[in-house]
Amino acid sequence: MITPRIEIDLEKIAHNAKALIDLYGSKSIHVIAVTKAVRGNPDIAKTLVKSGIEILADSRIENIKRMYNAGVQAQFLLTRIPAISQAEAVVRYADISLNSEISVIERLSAYAIEYDKPHKIILMLELGDLREGLMPSDLDDIVKQASKMEGIILAGIGSNLACFGGVIPDEENMGTLSSIATDLEDKYELKLEFVSGGNSANYNWFMSTQDVGRINNLRLGESIYLGCETLSRKPIPGLYTDAMTLVSEVVESKIKPSLPYGTIAQDAFGNIPKFVDQGQIRRAILGIGLQDVQVSGLTPRADIEIIGASSDHLIVNAKDLELNIGNELEFDLNYAALLSAMSSQYVNKVSSARVNAHEYCERVEQDYRRHLQLLPGISINEDHSPLLNLNESGFNLMFEPSSQQGYQFMVREAVYEKIGRISKHLDMEDKTLWLRSAWRSYEHQRLLWQERVASLHTEYPKKELNEIEELVSYFIAPPNKSMHATGGAVDALIYDLKSDSIMRFGTNDGMKINLNDKCYPYHPYITPEAKNNRKLLIGLFEAEDFVVDLKEYWHFDYGNISWSIGKGKDQAIYGMIEV
Repeated sequence: MITPRIEIDLEKIAHNAKALIDLYGSKSIHVIAVTKAVRGNPDIAKTLVKSGIEILADSRIENIKRMYNAGVQAQFLLTRIPAISQAEAVVRYADISLNSEISVIERLSAYAIEYDKPHKIILMLELGDLREGLMPSDLDDIVKQASKMEGIILAGIGSNLACFGGVIPDEENMGTLSSIATDLEDKYELKLEFVSGGNSANYNWFMSTQDVGRINNLRLGESIYLGCETLSRKPIPGLYTDAMTLVSEVVESKIKPSLPYGTIAQDAFGNIPKFVDQGQIRRAILGIGLQDVQVSGLTPRADIEIIGASSDHLIVNAKDLELNIGNELEFDLNYAALLSAMSSQYVNKVSSARVNAHEYCERVEQDYRRHLQLLPGISINEDHSPLLNLNESGFNLMFEPSSQQGYQFMVREAVYEKIGRISKHLDMEDKTLWLRSAWRSYEHQRLLWQERVASLHTEYPKKELNEIEELVSYFIAPPNKSMHATGGAVDALIYDLKSDSIMRFGTNDGMKINLNDKCYPYHPYITPEAKNNRKLLIGLFEAEDFVVDLKEYWHFDYGNISWSIGKGKDQAIYGMIEV
């Protein structure tokens, strides 16, 4: 799979959200989930809503629009004080916003009237952290003006602590917020929907207090995604702390000195680096750097040491771990690292639940075993249609070089016509069908089988031949059972002419495919980009009555016995042929 990437375990996030809803609900405090750190990721947002979250909060209107456009069914709260230039977008996409400036509230009122969409505001109070918020002495004047504005609903008051100044939420400042809420309601005959005490930093106050007062709401992000409170970053009992995993790949691994040699000046970021002399070390470089993530917030799960980073490279001391090129390493992230990695366009985001992926693979294996049992019972009513050469078709196609000298991409006549229509469809999208394989002779298939057996025997010298052949059979059919011998099977990817490259399908690097269970066509644990690309590829072939292979997203069958099983038919029209 493509690296670097963030692997997002949705089930663990769901567990944490439900646990925190129950925890704070025990004292009548409702939870708003903050999606800022995950950049409004729609998969995460939908998971939070399914877990019982009714309001999602984000500091960027762009992230709220992303969730809104993805069909996330929730109310949206803008947590950053709105810019007056964004007032129209705030009213259009957010239901609630945090505010401290009367001129901005006036602009929100104007757009609320224009769009006939009432907008709720929560007035933020300054309680010591010195970030956003009104001084309590200025509150009365703002309340008087805001409560008279058409289209504006004064829905509550709130505070934000431990974000800028590091001020701890405690009995005193939470008590002050509660008292102000009570005074406002009595003075102006209001009923405040929200008395929002803060964020994940409020956990210790909540656990220690006997009376939460009027505080009925908290805005939580870090404790949901990373399972910790934010004053000392201690894990919250019962929560997962590994729902988010950063994965990066080894791009260099060598024995080198631990100290740079030569005259030392500033590094690329203006710092003068310092290093500890550890002699010769096993020094590995990973394909991720400061342009991708805040490296100081990473903790390796393996016993290695992070030495430092440049823009594009992370340098580690592998210690006793023998790291080879292509090996992947996993890291835990703190909040700053999570925020930077999720915001980076260079880090792939993979949303899935590991349990679901496991269940999916189990289901594929069961379906494959059933498929093998059904194969002998399918009869063949051969239509004797000829093989035609796609190399000479004139269709806009690209052909993968074959290890077989003079290999021709031959398919049955009906398949030939279907490929032509697929090709024309891709022409309209500036894409081209990349053909990997078509008809194969018995001899061709035998050589592929033998090459793979030899390769795995080298990789696993202690395995018996029958064990090796079982591994090979996961992705290569025995010579006498290959659907490619029927002329009805095609292996294909898609080439994007705009990027001048083969599209990413989750397990491929160009035309090279890494064979593993993520090759199963609908594996949930691949990137959104790979899912979309597979959807396009599979959709094109299914529209032409092909069936996609159970284990290979690039393999498509028509007319042969695999196609018959996939379509629920009793007969195939293509048997195996030799030319």
